[in-house]
Amino acid sequence: MNRMKLNKLVAALVLGVGLGALAGSAGAAVLTFDGIAELVMYGNTGELPANMHYDGNNLTYEEAGFLLTLNAPNAASGMAHIGDGTFEPQTYNWHDGLENGAGTYVTLTRVGGGRFSLAGFDYNLDASTLSADGRQIGTLQGAGSWVMAQNGISELRLSSGAYNQLDNIDVSAVPEPETYAMLGAGLGLLAFLRRRKKM
Repeated sequence: MNRMKLNKLVAALVLGVGLGALAGSAGAAVLTFDGIAELVMYGNTGELPANMHYDGNNLTYEEAGFLLTLNAPNAASGMAHIGDGTFEPQTYNWHDGLENGAGTYVTLTRVGGGRFSLAGFDYNLDASTLSADGRQIGTLQGAGSWVMAQNGISELRLSSGAYNQLDNIDVSAVPEPETYAMLGAGLGLLAFLRRRKKM
């Protein structure tokens, strides 16, 4: 194989990997919680779905490359009390009341970390503050829809009240800088080879 063909092959490979990573990481999703049925005392005595994990202080739910985690660092019993029963199936519900103590909160993050954009979500909440990367962006109470988009954040956080319900969380991953760098390298190499061929 001559050098020109090898250079073109390398450029095409770099470009293909960059485009693939860009497409994969920029995919949009709506978290619908379709895998969650009505569960009684989930996390305490009920069996969890395969995409949920309970470790005593936290309940984590995974869908479409995103994580919702209930954090209960001050639970009176030393273990998070999660759910006296859901309000509705196929939503993300957790029950706080007095059992989980002050400072209980829920976070939305990407699996493995990284930035994402939030278009909106539906809620039914008992007084929650909403923060993006540590900056308070709103207070939610009752039922409604959050539609104030947040772009390029790494964590969305809601304080937890006596009842909480989330659904239809519209999110998209933000490509990492190295993905753009790889794409740029592939495009640059292809442009260089094209100019060289014309000479």
